[in-house]
Amino acid sequence: MWRLKHIRSTCGKLGGMSEKEKPKEEIQRRNGVARLSANLPALTKTAFRNTLGGRGFAEAGLITEWASVAGADVARMSRPVQLAFPRGERKGGVLTLECGGAAALELQHLKPQILDRINSHFGYAAVAELRFRQGAARSTIAKKSRIRDSKPPSAVEIAETAAAVQALPEGEIKASLLRLGLAIRRDNKSK
Repeated sequence: MWRLKHIRSTCGKLGGMSEKEKPKEEIQRRNGVARLSANLPALTKTAFRNTLGGRGFAEAGLITEWASVAGADVARMSRPVQLAFPRGERKGGVLTLECGGAAALELQHLKPQILDRINSHFGYAAVAELRFRQGAARSTIAKKSRIRDSKPPSAVEIAETAAAVQALPEGEIKASLLRLGLAIRRDNKSK
């Protein structure tokens, strides 16, 4: 290590290396225990640069807060895919949204409101244009499940189902089959 520092200082004195050729400062390593919170900003910066930055997302907050930025209705229909800025600028960008085919028409009509919401999130005119790309429906959106009847089964339904499982010995299996039979009756009744 001493030789390396000596060589660097000698080369620097002689002017043998230009500013571009000079080696970068060495990273100071610590051999002790460090808090995760102290290193977290550097770790997340690297992770976002490698994943989101490579996809044209210098502003990761747009993805993570899309529902609050664009609104719940727009967020249900779309998701941001790419944010591209002109070279050397951070304004007048193009945001590409992925949405379903039918949703693209509705989002096209809502374009001025969406742009206004996005730019108010950034605090300046960061996005000048929206582009829509047809894609699969969002997998993160929970599909609405059928609302089941919350009414308890009638006495007749319970008696008919109990008669079907009467031959079985008492226990957990008989109780489970009774519940299953009542659930099947309820589902068949709702169809």
